[in-house]
Amino acid sequence: MKKLIILSLLLFTSFKTLAINVIDIAVPDEFVTTMEVTDEYPLVKTGYLTQSISSITDFYQQQLGDPLKITGSENYRTLYYNYQNRKVRISLYHRNYVTEVSIMIEKIL
Repeated sequence: MKKLIILSLLLFTSFKTLAINVIDIAVPDEFVTTMEVTDEYPLVKTGYLTQSISSITDFYQQQLGDPLKITGSENYRTLYYNYQNRKVRISLYHRNYVTEVSIMIEKIL
C-alpha cells in the first residue's frame, strides 16, 4: 500500500510538472517577473522591462515568428500567436519609462 501511495504521488507530481512546462515562452533577459499563474489555464506571466514596445515586439518576432495579428498603438500593443497548438497573447503597455508585458496562454486548441 505504501508503495502504491508513493507511486501515485510521483506520477501526480510528474504530470503536474509536465502540464506546467508544456509551453515555454521566452522572455528577454532583463524581464522582471511580477506575477505567474502556472497551475490553471489560462497560464499567465506578467512583468516589465525598460525596453521599448518596438524592441520587445522584435524580440518576440525573432523567437516565435510573425504574429497572426497585431493590434494597438505606440503605447499599447498586443501580439497574437498560435504556438504549439495553443493561443498565445502577448500584451505590451508602455508607461513611466517601463514596458509592462503580459503573456497569456490558453488551453490546447
